[in-house]
Amino acid sequence: MTNIKKKIDRLRQELLKYEHSYHILDQSIVSDAEYDYLLNQLYFLELKNKEFISSDSPTQKIGSNLTDKYQKIRHFFPMLSLENTFDYNGYLNFEKRVKKSFYKDEKLTFCCELKIDGIAISIIYEEGFLVRATTRGDGYIGENITSNVKMIKSIPMKLKGFNIPKRLEIRGEVFMLKSDFLKLNKKSKIDKTKIFSNPRNAAAGSLRHINANITAERKLMFSSYGCYFFEDFKEKEYISTHYERLMQCLKWGLPVNKEIIVCSRHIEVLNFYRKFENKRHSLDYDIDGIVIKVNSIDLQKKLGSNAKSPRWAIAFKFFSSERITKLYDVKFQVGRTGVITPVAYFQPVSISGVTIKKASLYNQNEIKKLNLYIGDFIVICRSGDVIPKILNVVKNIRCSNAKKVVYPSFCPVCNTKLLENKAEKIIRCHAGLICNSQKKRFLHHFFSKKSLNATGLGPKIIDELIDKKLVQNPIDFFYLKYFDLVNLNKIGPKKSMNIISSIHRCRKTSFRRFIYALGIPNVGEVFAEKIANYFMKLEKLINSNIVELNSIPGIGTIIANNIFNYFSTDSNYNMVCRLMKEIEIFWNYSGVCLKNSKKTYFFGKRVVLTGVFASFSSRKELKDFLINLGAKVLNNISKNTDILIYGKKFGSKFSQAKRLNIKIINEREFNGLIKD
Repeated sequence: MTNIKKKIDRLRQELLKYEHSYHILDQSIVSDAEYDYLLNQLYFLELKNKEFISSDSPTQKIGSNLTDKYQKIRHFFPMLSLENTFDYNGYLNFEKRVKKSFYKDEKLTFCCELKIDGIAISIIYEEGFLVRATTRGDGYIGENITSNVKMIKSIPMKLKGFNIPKRLEIRGEVFMLKSDFLKLNKKSKIDKTKIFSNPRNAAAGSLRHINANITAERKLMFSSYGCYFFEDFKEKEYISTHYERLMQCLKWGLPVNKEIIVCSRHIEVLNFYRKFENKRHSLDYDIDGIVIKVNSIDLQKKLGSNAKSPRWAIAFKFFSSERITKLYDVKFQVGRTGVITPVAYFQPVSISGVTIKKASLYNQNEIKKLNLYIGDFIVICRSGDVIPKILNVVKNIRCSNAKKVVYPSFCPVCNTKLLENKAEKIIRCHAGLICNSQKKRFLHHFFSKKSLNATGLGPKIIDELIDKKLVQNPIDFFYLKYFDLVNLNKIGPKKSMNIISSIHRCRKTSFRRFIYALGIPNVGEVFAEKIANYFMKLEKLINSNIVELNSIPGIGTIIANNIFNYFSTDSNYNMVCRLMKEIEIFWNYSGVCLKNSKKTYFFGKRVVLTGVFASFSSRKELKDFLINLGAKVLNNISKNTDILIYGKKFGSKFSQAKRLNIKIINEREFNGLIKD
């Protein structure tokens, strides 16, 4: 029991520290996912050990502690927090509880709104004039921020229209648009002032600034989400639903978010939730879910509240783009160029409908920065909603038997001593094709679709050929026999013949494809094309010096050094010479020797294409054809374009070229120039 109490106390201290930083200092030092995870851990520990629950626990509190900077004001009605759910069943349970207090002959409806991620405030109007504004505070007492709130342009100082109560309380959310947040941080970088981590923190810091003029500069926004009438409001003017009250707020000149609906069926609620779960990233303000409220004011009063939240409302929150899971292993992979990449393996988690079970750790600096141990609980996200990434470690619940992740000194595949390149911040195995992992990945790349394109020759077949010692380098593939392949796993006679035929077709390929296939570090398709257009012949490339390589337009020092070092290595030089001498694969796309490309009409010309071309199976085929004739194919028309080639069903580029007096030729003329 002593250990459980210690764990509860430790979790409370951590959560209170995070709350103080978030609410008082306006800084997020942990992610929402990590905070929610730790709060749930504490909630379930206290549920099982109720004797250890204390009144100051984060599970029992509504808001935050108050600062001494502002005058304290007691709310007329408590500003409670909302009950949260992250799944549809949680909402259905809420609806079931509501129905127990509702008369069957009544029509039960719910008002659904967006849950804007901002700062909740209360504004009091008397005789239609704004007289005071306060923060939520601890739910019962808030901070007086009247002078700051008066600086927010979307909040009216005087209500307009008729039927205005003598005293009225408006509650809503103060927030900052994403676009204004980016401008603020950009300006802060120039002025060397405070940089905010997110729009919510920027809004909180701006709203509670000592200097109200700073609040005015920050372009804060306000959205009403509720209003309270006092006793003087006439019975005949009583507004019986939450939705009607919000519409009345609009008439008085108060801003209300337009994304609001009244639902009578739970499927309507779910559709509203799903709509904004998909749309939230395209909005110019942050939302973290939807709020579902009983629409009837009378039923709201009947349902009442508990100590922490109203029983008539619930926040149906979106799943965070972050998850917490347990790390169970880190494996070190050897890449095609020998770079050692650590990969973290963890208990599978689902983010945005995608199940993730591993993530790259990039390099040793990332492991040091995270201070990673096997057995840690880690925060995972999908960077750019695509690439899995480890954000940080939940250190305060680290296991006692956790094992520190240590970078290897020797290659995990061939046991070669690893060397560090401090300039590129990488650790590499320099064994080359001697290392089985590098050999496999290099050969996967060499025969891949964008390289020599040996159809049917996939990674599994290549790996099996290497494991059975039937191939050691790319040249060996050109001497494979039918019987070498037919004996492999799941390779029949027909597939064997098809692969052999496909490999022999690789004897004829373009210069740029061949350069790309060599897998020189940092030399992708674009750079391979630049190199091919510059040298024109393989002999010139392999015998080039560093000065020549540095003079290629668009090729920087690092890539020039990588190319020079590649051909300076004897094994690489000898392999390329054998490929060049024995197999003759240095031909261009159209079958015309590259040395003749300089003589073509299109060499060095900037060309744009539009329309459909009957002589080519695809636009890409025509583009490749022109590139191999030395042309530079562009996507858009500009005054620097030399030629527009058009086919059937051409588009607006035709009229643009005409307006700029650019040379225009049709497909028939183009075919005539090729023959010439």
